[in-house]
Amino acid sequence: MKIELVNNDFRFDISNAVLLFYPRINTVDDSDQKSIKVCVKDNFASAELIDGNNNYYSEVQFDRSLYDYLRCACVRAVYDVCFQATGVRPPWGLLIGVRPVNFYLKMYGLYGENCTDILQNSYLVSPDKIKLCRETVNMRSQSVNRLTEDSFSLYVSVPFCPSRCKYCSFVSFSTEKEKKYIDPYVRVLCDEIKTTAESLHGRSPLTIYIGGGTPTCIPDDLFEKILICITESFNLSDCFEFTVEAGRPETISVKKLEIMKKYGVTRICVNPQSLSEQVLLAAGRNHSAIEFFDAYRLAEQYGFDINVDLIAGLPFETTVSFSTGIKKIIDLNPEDITIHTLYIKRAADYGSDKSLYAKTDSESVAQMLSSAYKDLESHGYFPYYLYRQKNTVGNNENIGFAKKGTECAYNIYMMDEIQTIYGCGANAMTKIVSNGQITRSCGTKYAYNYILKNGEKNK
Repeated sequence: MKIELVNNDFRFDISNAVLLFYPRINTVDDSDQKSIKVCVKDNFASAELIDGNNNYYSEVQFDRSLYDYLRCACVRAVYDVCFQATGVRPPWGLLIGVRPVNFYLKMYGLYGENCTDILQNSYLVSPDKIKLCRETVNMRSQSVNRLTEDSFSLYVSVPFCPSRCKYCSFVSFSTEKEKKYIDPYVRVLCDEIKTTAESLHGRSPLTIYIGGGTPTCIPDDLFEKILICITESFNLSDCFEFTVEAGRPETISVKKLEIMKKYGVTRICVNPQSLSEQVLLAAGRNHSAIEFFDAYRLAEQYGFDINVDLIAGLPFETTVSFSTGIKKIIDLNPEDITIHTLYIKRAADYGSDKSLYAKTDSESVAQMLSSAYKDLESHGYFPYYLYRQKNTVGNNENIGFAKKGTECAYNIYMMDEIQTIYGCGANAMTKIVSNGQITRSCGTKYAYNYILKNGEKNK
């Protein structure tokens, strides 16, 4: 779809608005016989969509009471013509950003209690999504109140996995194929952790998160080496949360759990993603639902807070199987349950297999999410962090639910970008938050390049 702009420069917003209706479409040319023209003239924004032999047109008058009235009018015009052409009505309306909670807070700051009507009528956000934002703001307040002007958290990347899941686009490496890199990677990573701690002059992180990848898939001695390095390098007097992404159940052992307990880990993630054997097999997950339950009960014995993730929309998942899985997870009574919506990226195996992607329809996913949210709320779980991604099935969201007082604070700080996060390791993002501004820097993307680049620095 070719996009033509007249008297405006909202290409980013308009391109992303188009993707709400036409996922994965090329917005560079009209080789698909689609084009859209967005014009600003006088007090109006107009959009004309040509789709083969069909033409669609919309004209929207500026509402100057809105802080971004010009952008809003252009995106609304695009929304209108795309809705005419497809019949699709995205539940988040005109919102295209990753962090709808931050937008909700901005609107509340500008318009107070009127923001609900404005979001619904001017930005076309559904009442359910506005409610989600409002509840998320309420639930995250305890963690937000812990923040001080100079507080920070630490993220440590261990980008290795037992195998690569077909939906995954993260930069991670199979331990079978890349095992030769694990030892030198850990050595260089520990050097960076020490250097980062030295640069902070004895300051303590509020939270620590070791992610990846699946950090627990590496050998016990190297896993322990990372934890020793963190605890010996940093002052941890203010650290109230220490999380390890032990996502793959088959990597959780008594030895790993004992190591984590020894060095002060307080929370771990045990993520089945689905409890359907057919779904797990199709997704390339090398474990069964039974292995998940065994790993969960083993971890539970050590007194960790436990996060559990599920993905709505995986191929072969049905509304019935997903609902059954949610109920079984709730019965375990974990502190945190995060519901992700499947999103397709080109770097993932599913991204190149359209036949699998076609097996999941947006209406079914919407039903999965709606049913899950009701079940979770009825059992005392409430949303505390929320974010969106491009190309999610049905333009839906990812939401973390927790019981009151058991939220994973790192998730809030990182996703809402309200605290400085120092990242160590391959592809780890550092975000410096200061005076409302965010400065980002990212580590070297691949483990072997990270070893070469940082190994040279430390010689």
